[in-house]
Amino acid sequence: MISIDDFTNLPEGAVVLLEGTVVRCPVCGRTGVMTGSDDANPCCIHREQSTMLGDGMLTEPTEACPLPHH
Repeated sequence: MISIDDFTNLPEGAVVLLEGTVVRCPVCGRTGVMTGSDDANPCCIHREQSTMLGDGMLTEPTEACPLPHH
């Protein structure tokens, strides 16, 4: 089973279970959820695809803006 989560349809401040709070992307201005600031490649995820596998779930961003490193 495959599902697509589109965070651009959610208002700023909405809380998405297991993802975090929806924020305005500092790169493009659309809404999305941020990856952790300690990630090697931080980004603001706008859409992601989740696939249910036999041994768990695989979640991959399908649309995201890379964030500048600080």
